[in-house]
Amino acid sequence: MKEWYFSNNGEVSGPLGLAESNKFIEKNPNSYAWHPSYAQWIPVSHVDEFDIVITPPTPPQAIPQKLVERFIAKEQELNSALTRIQTTLNTISGSLADFDKDTNKTKTITQNLNQEVKTTIRSVNEQYEALQRTLAGVATK
Repeated sequence: MKEWYFSNNGEVSGPLGLAESNKFIEKNPNSYAWHPSYAQWIPVSHVDEFDIVITPPTPPQAIPQKLVERFIAKEQELNSALTRIQTTLNTISGSLADFDKDTNKTKTITQNLNQEVKTTIRSVNEQYEALQRTLAGVATK
C-alpha cells in the first residue's frame, strides 16, 4: 500500500493511505503531496490517484459600468497622447529632411568655394612667380 505525506500551510501530515489521503484532501484541497517516488512536493490537484472533485469557480459578475467607462476614458487619453506623439515624430522627420537638404546644399557650396579658392591661389602663385622672374630680369640689367 502506498503511503502519502501532505504539507498544508507548513504542517506536514502522514503517512496516510489512499482512503485517508482522500479524506485529508477533502478538508485541505490546497495542500501539497509527496511520495518517496517523487522528487518534490506537488499540488494534490496534480496527483491522478486522488479522488478530487473540483468545483468550478462561480462566474464573475458583470463588469461595473463605472469601471468600463474609466477604462474607455483612459484608452481615449492614451490614443490622444499617441496621436500627439505621432504628429511630433512627423514634424521631427520633416525637420530632419529639411536639415539634410540644407546640409547637402551647404556641402556643395563649400566644395565649390574650395575649388574657386584653390584656382585663385594657383593663379596668384603663377602671377607672383611671373612677377619674380620679371623683377629678377630687371634687377640683372
